[in-house]
This record gives sequence, C-alpha cells and structure tokens, in this order.
Amino acid sequence: YAGAQGQYRKYMEWNAFGKYSFAGYEVNDFTINANMTFKAYPFRKDRQSPLQLDAHFETSLKEPDYYQQHLYTNHYRWDNDFGKISTTKAEASLSVPRWKLDASFGYALLSNNIYYDTLGIARQNTKPMSVMTASLGKEFQFWKFHLDNKVLFQHSSDQEVLPLPMLSLDLRYYLQFYLVKNVLNVQLGANAIFATKYYAPGYNPALGMFYNQRDEEIGGSPNIDIFLNLQWKRACIYVKYINAGKGWPTGDYFSAYRYIKPQKALKFGIFWPFYIK
Repeated sequence: YAGAQGQYRKYMEWNAFGKYSFAGYEVNDFTINANMTFKAYPFRKDRQSPLQLDAHFETSLKEPDYYQQHLYTNHYRWDNDFGKISTTKAEASLSVPRWKLDASFGYALLSNNIYYDTLGIARQNTKPMSVMTASLGKEFQFWKFHLDNKVLFQHSSDQEVLPLPMLSLDLRYYLQFYLVKNVLNVQLGANAIFATKYYAPGYNPALGMFYNQRDEEIGGSPNIDIFLNLQWKRACIYVKYINAGKGWPTGDYFSAYRYIKPQKALKFGIFWPFYIK
C-alpha cells in the first residue's frame, strides 16, 4: 500500500491512498481512494467558517466475502464461484456555513455486486448498474424559530438488485430560547422522517442478513417525534414522545418488511459530564 497527501496554504488539501494484494485469498484485489478539499473566504466576517468544496473518488476490485462464496448451515447451503466485485464512486459536496447550506452529489458504478434474493440466497448481479444520490440541507431561522430541512434523492438503475426509496426527508422544526439567561437553554419542537414507498429489504435471522423482497412496499408515512431538550449548564436533559403521529395519514406501521416501528412512548434521559476545567 502507499499514500500521499499535501496542502497549499489554507486553500487546498488533498490526499490519496492505494492498496494492492499480491497473494492469498484476496490476490489481485485493489483499492484506490482520493480526496480533495478547496476552501474559499468570500465573507470577511466568517474567516473561521469558509466556503468548502470536497471531492472524493474511489475505485476497487474485491473478492467476495468467504461466506458469500461458501456456506453450510441447517437452512442454507451453497458453494459459489463469484467473480470479483467492482465499485467506482465519484462524490462532491459543498458547505456554506454562512448560509447554513449543505449540498452533495454522488454517482456509483457497480459491477458483479452481490445481493440476497427473495429466498435469501446469495446472488451476483452480472449486469453493470448505477446508483445516483443528491442531497440538500438548509436551515432557516426566524427569530427563535429554527427550520432544519434535509432532502435526499436516490436512484438505483436496478431496483430488484438494490432497492432504494426515491425521496427521503428529515425535517426538524423547533423553538430555541433561554428560559434563564446564559444558564438554561431550551429547545421545543418536532422531528419528522419520511421516505417514499419502496420494497424495503426483509431480515433473515437464519443468515443474519437482509434480503430483497417483492411482496410489500414500505414507507409513505412520516415518523414524528416531539421533543424537549434542556441545556442546564453542563447537564443535558431531554424528554421525547416518539411516533406521535402513529397511523397518520395511513396505517403503515413498518420500518422494514415485517418489522414494526416503535410504538408511541415517552422517553427521557440526562447526560451530565463531570469534569474540572
């Protein structure tokens, strides 16, 4: 293996790493990773929070896991002769702290990737496929109200091999204020997570693995938690009412195939670090 890294003042950083196996079970396997970061300081008032652009590239060729090739159990038995798995990824992300904005885009090309079919049997996808992702995060603030929005778009060229929800949302809206100035900080709000319907993988206890199923689509209903966070000096206290919107707008109670979401419940806790400055 070999690696290198460098930096140009405070504006650019880069690093690269490569690994190749000459012998053994993973002979001819290789991995290459490269990262680059660009920083700009267009806002004079925000010298400690620059605009940042990150780029990442990786490519690899790997031998499948031994248990994907050979398995002997009470319920499953196989001896496969799978080829090496090829993965190539290119990703870019942009962060603008002054605007409380984050965005990213990624593209992956997969070949010979392994999945578990509807019977839980390991299969190799011999046709190349691609996965594209794009995300956007933006926080809005109006007086003491905070609207934290995260949106994720995903597309798989072969949903039967790698099923993904097309759209996922993570919305966190809350009111933040000092109940006692500089002593007790309060957050009161709700967090909603939502994903469009898709054939979510099922879990096979005999294998300890997730497998693809085509019987039922999961999703289409938000999971809503109502929370109260208290920051009292060093102590953090929280109270959360989970799954407050159970059954709304539809009766989808599953987070995965045949696995029920947590029921309505009240949770509370405290985190209090003890140390001396």
